[in-house]
Amino acid sequence: MNDAKSGSKGGHSLSYSDKPVSESYVLDLLNVAVWAPNDGMREPWRFIYIGSGSAGLMSGLQDQAPAYLVLVIKEDPDLHKREEDFGAASCLMQNFRLLAREGGLHVRMTMNDWIYDGAYAGRLGVQKDERIVSVLELGYIEPTFEPVAAGIPDFTFELL
Repeated sequence: MNDAKSGSKGGHSLSYSDKPVSESYVLDLLNVAVWAPNDGMREPWRFIYIGSGSAGLMSGLQDQAPAYLVLVIKEDPDLHKREEDFGAASCLMQNFRLLAREGGLHVRMTMNDWIYDGAYAGRLGVQKDERIVSVLELGYIEPTFEPVAAGIPDFTFELL
């Protein structure tokens, strides 16, 4: 992992196209992706969108990307609810990633060490009773190679 002051590990740099990541498109994706509530139907999350005009906020913290989406959740004092909320937020992220992929938008989920540092998180407007779940790096990738289809996993389970 990285320390709070460094960027991501490196080696993940992508060649993004000049196509901008539309705020309205991200919002459209989120309006579908949020159908991941926990069993209490709580939706404890909020989102911080950092577009190209504000991408300097992420300098030194993340790999460079055309846009970023920061997923933030409230830290419920009840540990059971806190775990449920984190699980629901993780499902929301996966929903978002799948929807974005359909539209050709690349989404890279990151959890660099700085997200746990209140001073750095505070730069983005994260409150003391909140935590960052993940930072999603967003952009359209320049096609540089033909993707290889992944094999189908062979899962098993045990009958009781």
